[in-house]
Amino acid sequence: MTVPKPVIPTLVTVAILLLGLTALALDWPVMTLFAGFQDRLTDASALAQPVWMKNMALGFLAVAGAGEIAALWREKLAWAGLIAAAALACGLYAVLMLAPTGAPNLLGPVIVLLLILAAGVVAHLARLEALKRDLRRAFADSLPAAAIDRIARDPSLLALEGETRTVTVLACGLRSLPELAALFRDNPKRFTRLLEDILTPLMSQVLRHGGVIDKLTADGFTAYWNAPLEDLGHAAHACDAAHGMLAALGEANRTLAPRYDLPALDIGVGVATGPVIAGGFAHRGRISYGVTGDAVALAARLQALSRAYGPAVIATEETRRQAGPEDFAFLEVDYIAQGQGDVPLRLYALMESRAAKASPKLRALATFHAHIFESFKAQRWDQARALVEQCSRLSGACHTLYELYLARIRYFEANPPGPGWDGAFRPVLK
Repeated sequence: MTVPKPVIPTLVTVAILLLGLTALALDWPVMTLFAGFQDRLTDASALAQPVWMKNMALGFLAVAGAGEIAALWREKLAWAGLIAAAALACGLYAVLMLAPTGAPNLLGPVIVLLLILAAGVVAHLARLEALKRDLRRAFADSLPAAAIDRIARDPSLLALEGETRTVTVLACGLRSLPELAALFRDNPKRFTRLLEDILTPLMSQVLRHGGVIDKLTADGFTAYWNAPLEDLGHAAHACDAAHGMLAALGEANRTLAPRYDLPALDIGVGVATGPVIAGGFAHRGRISYGVTGDAVALAARLQALSRAYGPAVIATEETRRQAGPEDFAFLEVDYIAQGQGDVPLRLYALMESRAAKASPKLRALATFHAHIFESFKAQRWDQARALVEQCSRLSGACHTLYELYLARIRYFEANPPGPGWDGAFRPVLK
């Protein structure tokens, strides 16, 4: 993000420096007053200075003032402060060393330098606050407050010109939205309040885990991690947000369902990790920023497909790899490809709790699923059907998922894939 240079504040500091130099050169009363204070501090006389002492004070002010202004121009407040502190120390040392012979008037120049620093700091803080206001207006409710503060302090973090980044994208949608809308056909305001009550806590989980709310959709929203600020744990943070969203949904079902007289609410979440183009533009104080790429479209597609699988959160293999399969509980649920020439994708359901990864049941299910997909690839349909039926009889089994597998088996029995098949199911995404 390009921020205009502080031209007017710099002109003000230059004006302060020039006034100080002029006052010192012409022995204006204000400088004579500072010299009088210095007299009393050192028991020496600086009022009647030789020419070389006046030139020394002028050079001292000119060099230190120029250095301060250069640092302020580059927005290096720490350097400007160091220059002022060094000038103060050098000035004090020179006054004490030369006091027996009559010290030059350095108190006046030091005061001018402090005025330059104060003007620069005030201007910087004013510009910082104005930039924060612009960022809040542009990213209202979409970027964590800590991220806004970081970008305001270092605008270069917001690369509007565009860059390729690997991000994790999360798409969330409320399932059965048309059915819900039908229940509130005669009370649209109440329906709008319901959506707000459902989606606000879900989006809060994204912000809590460092994500950026990208777009609001008809039934939910999309979000992403690792842009504009770098987030090395973006996949894990997206999975943490998904866990938080499931917990928030559980709370919503406890409180909203009775209030609105509704059946249990459910969401679908798709999570994909991959390279995208991130960037935007700024125009007339408005900032637009977003990400575009296959990962964005894939997350939205997985969110739509999640209803067919049953579990709420469906993630790609790359998301699972970067999040850490040892830290989260994932279960492989499909092996699909969009077209005949496309590379197949392995899809995983993210279990509702991290603790599930240590569950004997999950390990057993993972083994069963691996055998199911092996049977699919080998086109051993009877064996695959027997394995699916065994899984469906397990306690807490997801019948939606296993009904999908049985439907697949019937489809392949009627439409044999033929030799050389890679085991991926392609018609699903057509």
